[in-house]
Amino acid sequence: MLLTVHATTGALIGQQINNPILAFVLGFISHFILDMIPHGDQDWIEEYKGDQKSKAKKIILIVAIDVAVLLTLLISKYYYGDSFAPSLNIAAGILGGLLPDFLVVCHELSDKLFKNFYHFHFIIHDLIKVKPTVFQGVAFQVIVTVILLLNFIR
Repeated sequence: MLLTVHATTGALIGQQINNPILAFVLGFISHFILDMIPHGDQDWIEEYKGDQKSKAKKIILIVAIDVAVLLTLLISKYYYGDSFAPSLNIAAGILGGLLPDFLVVCHELSDKLFKNFYHFHFIIHDLIKVKPTVFQGVAFQVIVTVILLLNFIR
């Protein structure tokens, strides 16, 4: 799932929870709940088996676009939203929501760090055997993000 969905979920959790540690933990758990839902990025994951240079370029491009969208949403929410006030709880929820993917990247870069976590992460991804297309997956993630943002506005 794209970072935008995980971060938006973490931000919504952080907005609702008055304890940054609990917001972090719930954001972390939410990552796996969201990743259980087939979300159309299986082809991106399978392409990780390609050569390292093209793999790195593709990952950097996807992450750069994803982070740009995420920052745009958060900055827009901050400047144009009446009810949004950045807080430690929101930051903790976002961090918890994003941490699993960063641990996967750490394993990808080192091939030793977080090996068991890496395997667990992909077991979660494969629990439901439905494989939507990239278009279906991105459309689903956009819909989820919009729903989350509408709840985040309140």
